[in-house]
Amino acid sequence: MKAIITCLLLTLSAVSMVHAAESPLPTTAPAAVGLSAERLTRASDFFADQALKEKRTGYVLMVARHGKLAHSSAVGLRDREQNLPMTLDTRFRIASMTKPITTVAVMMLYEEGRFHLDDPVSMYLPEFAHPVVAKGVDSNGQMETVPATHAITIRHLLTHTSGLGYVFDPKSQLGKEYASLSMMTPGTLEEKIKLVARTPLYFEPGTDWRYSYANDVLGRLVEVVGGMPFEQFLQTHIFNPLKMTHTGFYLTEADLPLVVNVYKHDADGHLIASTNPFAKATASHDRWPSGGGGLISTAGDYIRFAQMLANGGSFEGKRYLSPVTVKLMTSNQVPADAMFKYWGADSVGLGYGLGVSVILDAASSPQADFVGDYSWGGYLDTHWIASPATGVVAVLLTQLDPSGETAPARTDVDFHNLVFSALEDINATKH
Repeated sequence: MKAIITCLLLTLSAVSMVHAAESPLPTTAPAAVGLSAERLTRASDFFADQALKEKRTGYVLMVARHGKLAHSSAVGLRDREQNLPMTLDTRFRIASMTKPITTVAVMMLYEEGRFHLDDPVSMYLPEFAHPVVAKGVDSNGQMETVPATHAITIRHLLTHTSGLGYVFDPKSQLGKEYASLSMMTPGTLEEKIKLVARTPLYFEPGTDWRYSYANDVLGRLVEVVGGMPFEQFLQTHIFNPLKMTHTGFYLTEADLPLVVNVYKHDADGHLIASTNPFAKATASHDRWPSGGGGLISTAGDYIRFAQMLANGGSFEGKRYLSPVTVKLMTSNQVPADAMFKYWGADSVGLGYGLGVSVILDAASSPQADFVGDYSWGGYLDTHWIASPATGVVAVLLTQLDPSGETAPARTDVDFHNLVFSALEDINATKH
């Protein structure tokens, strides 16, 4: 424990703005963009203390405003066994933070006129031509289904209103069918999506909201319509031009020592190594490229992506999406209570656009937010936010397998509260 504490203190003492040559964004003093340096340091202190308490092993935090990076910090450890510190270039499994990136790829093709959002996805992926909806289980325990009366559209996939399922329903018969799809085994994107297409829907497309494999299907759509492997499309159209040099589905041998280990909590609340296959770090390419949760990235890379969206689709002189398209992505597309009905009290005031959640009612939100803020976090406790009302863009990355015997609350509430507490003014206009 003494070694861990020493490493934390040494890491925290190095908290500062990165040098301009290393920075993912132009750097600035916090006061120059209406942020409190003292309160940003307080945020880093808080996360360092959380690491000392074994809530997580460590964190990387980056906060920008008006396109300039005002704060970067890395606290704690990325590897407890080897006593390796968290660093600004630590690689994280960003899980569902992959979904907004997949959505941007889809919307790039949409802007090229390759499809309409309300096109049936079966026009491009014929395996979805005849979806069926689950209606119950017969006396023999077999799933009863009826043909869907509506086609699954691209918009349904982008908004999680397709009726597809995911891995978060272990009790129902249909949930067990989705859990048995072997999505964690090697294979191709095409093979995995054909498995999803053969599985019944939870409801008629467009009639409800359910978190699902939709973004994985969208990755396959990008592959087919874009005319190249999904991972190649992302590399060519997003990662290379955005200079997201540490982002991809596959690690290199050189990257492996920089990957954060994943831990979970035992019954006493202590961190132990996770055995979840999702936590495995390897340079092998036998993983299929999951558009819903497969990317590995850094805080610096992701803040460049988030800043591009915050800029209305442009970054460093290159346009990736029209501001009209970004507005479409970040506008609510589902009933105002859809997220609350699915996720519960933690999602009060939250809506969903295309690939991102959107704050509809900041006064009822469980954390500090502004109407119109958008984001989407990851299963292993990774987070980001873009706030049009204030010009703030921020990323917080940590790693925790929530399937442990005890599971502390996710860090998104503290992340939002601490970042927004550093604001000296509420003003989206550049200083």
